[in-house]
Amino acid sequence: MKRDKMAALTAWKNDPHHRPLVMKGARQVGKTWLVREFGRSFDDFVEFNFERRPALKELFAHDLRPERLVSELSAVAGRRIVPGHTLLFLDEAQACPASLASLRYFHEEIPHLHVV
Repeated sequence: MKRDKMAALTAWKNDPHHRPLVMKGARQVGKTWLVREFGRSFDDFVEFNFERRPALKELFAHDLRPERLVSELSAVAGRRIVPGHTLLFLDEAQACPASLASLRYFHEEIPHLHVV
């Protein structure tokens, strides 16, 4: 199972027309673990958890411009989020509905950024 899911994620990464990925499933089945493991295949991995850090929701309250979001998320992370090199993981995104709405704009305006 692990190899199947990792192969699917690798295919997504390598697809030049990939879209932001939303992982759905029951709680406590290993989704976060899988994304963290997958993150090792990138030059950098940046993770934000909206349940553990509810203040992050404020970043998505102003507007959903991906350039601004990436800039501010980079500042919070303390390192640059670079399209094509960084996997941006928005964990527990259901706790911040605006983050889910922003995925459309990430796809349209920064299509080379890998967002889960």
